[in-house]
Order: sequence, then structure tokens, then C-alpha cells
Amino acid sequence: MSKSRLDKAAMNFLNQNLDLKKGEVTTIVTDRRSCKIFDAICRAAELKKARLFKAHISDEREHSQPIPYLKKVFRKSKVIIGITDKSISHCPEMSKAIKKGTRAITMVGVDEKLFLKGMAADKNKIIKTNEKLYKLLKKTKRVRITTHSGTDILFKVIKKNIHVDDGDSTKKGVLNNFPYGEVFVAPINRAMGMLTIDYSRVGIKPKDKATVLISGGKIVDDDGNKKTENFVKYLEEADGDKALRVVELGFGTNYLHKDLTENIIHDEKIHGSVHVAFGGFGSKRKSTIHEDVILLKPNVWFDFILVIKEGKIIV
Repeated sequence: MSKSRLDKAAMNFLNQNLDLKKGEVTTIVTDRRSCKIFDAICRAAELKKARLFKAHISDEREHSQPIPYLKKVFRKSKVIIGITDKSISHCPEMSKAIKKGTRAITMVGVDEKLFLKGMAADKNKIIKTNEKLYKLLKKTKRVRITTHSGTDILFKVIKKNIHVDDGDSTKKGVLNNFPYGEVFVAPINRAMGMLTIDYSRVGIKPKDKATVLISGGKIVDDDGNKKTENFVKYLEEADGDKALRVVELGFGTNYLHKDLTENIIHDEKIHGSVHVAFGGFGSKRKSTIHEDVILLKPNVWFDFILVIKEGKIIV
């Protein structure tokens, strides 16, 4: 991977996705000992004469756990960029920064190849798809999802909690993931039915057909499959009953992402996929964990309108 390609992509990233200005206080965070993307974005930020703070955090923390020693730094930052293996998107320090107007983008588990692929996406094409789903979801009361692997579940839509991730963090108080491309409802707390997980980073793959029973918006039982039991145990050990709560329902819209890679930040953006998260969502639903699972090739109805057919967005 050539340094010049990464440097060009990093500069485009700061310009197109964040509109970074001269003199803006910018914090760039990594939990990796060596990270070429981190280095490239830092170089680009220095060229743009940002007031740069480089933060190296522990690689032993879990996803979304607090980073108290960055509280003051985040509060002063106009821009926050996270290139980490453990997510900082839903940590309380990030949530407070976003609330006060900080612009942020996080990329979890993203390597150089995925970064360049993400920068190659036509943002306008993804925005167009997102707008269609967003407008329909705003009129929707309930979402039904089925899959051939066994999912059959209903979610109640909370309209004020519908979000769009199209990679545009040029406006105050916006947090996006990278690679981008999703429409999601979070926090969400009304769900009921069978959820068969096609992929979880906690050891579940499509062949496992790991199924949990959702009632009252949380996991209440599992199918006895060892992989499923391990997943539920992992959640409970992370944060007890809070970690079993459904907290997010999302739809992937990135047309360049088609296949499972076992990188959750990529896979939740797979075009026509669904992801469901358990645990917390920033300060709105507090928990020490935010754990996403992926559903592949789903059928999705917004009320009585079929919007995704076997993994193809058809609206």
C-alpha cells in the first residue's frame, strides 16, 4: 500500500467528510501500536494546520467503555477521529462531545484496504438510498424482518430516534462511522420474536443458526446451541440484564459492500443487510457494551411495504 495513496485519501477524507478548517482543535485517537491510517490522517491534519492532539489509548478496553482521561480533550475538540479496534462511538465522553457540537467519525477495525475502498464509494449514491429508506421509515409504525435462517421478528419504530449515516460529518453534532452507509433506529426498546444471528464477532457464523427469543425488547431465552449460549453469556458478563436489551435496528446501504468479511463495521453496512445491537447507546441508553449482530439476505417490511427482498433494497 503506497504512502501517497493513503495520504491522498486521508486529505480527501478530511475535506469531504469533515470539512476540517485551519486552527480547529482536532483529536485523532487510536488503540493500535502501529497504524498507517492514523499516521496518514495526522499528516493531512498537520498540512491543513489544525490544532492537533494525538491520543493513544489502551487496547485492553472493551467496545464503548469509558475513556475518562480523554474527557477534557474531547470537550475542547471541534473534530474527533477514531481509528481503533475497540469502538469509541458510544463511550460517554464521545456522546457528551457530540451533544455540544463536535463533529466526529470513527472507524473500527478498518485497515488500509478498507479505508481506500470506503473513500472510493460515491457518497451521493448512498445518500440517495438512505433518503428513500429514511422517508419510508418516518411513516412506519412497525418493521417485520424474516430470514431463511430463522429470523421472524417485529420492531416498533421510534420516529424521533431515526438516524442516517452517510459519511457526512461536516455539520455540528454529527457522528458517523466509516465505512458509512446505513439507516438506523436507536435507541429502540420494543421488539418481539425470533432472531437468528448470521454473524457475530463473538464466534457466530451463518452455519451456526444461533437463535435467541426476544420479548419485551430483550433476550429472554436461547436455542440451547453452544454458540448461542456463549453469546448470551458474553453479554451478561459484560453488563448483566442491561446488555440483553435490544438497542438498535439498522439497515446497510453501502453498494460497494456485498459480502461478509467478519469485520463488524464493514458488515453492518452490507447493502440490504440488517443489524441489531444489544446493550447501550451513548447517554440515552447507558451500558458498558454495544454489541451488533448481522442478519444476511433478509426480507424487510415497513408496515406492509416490502422494502428489502432477500437482501436487495427494492424501493
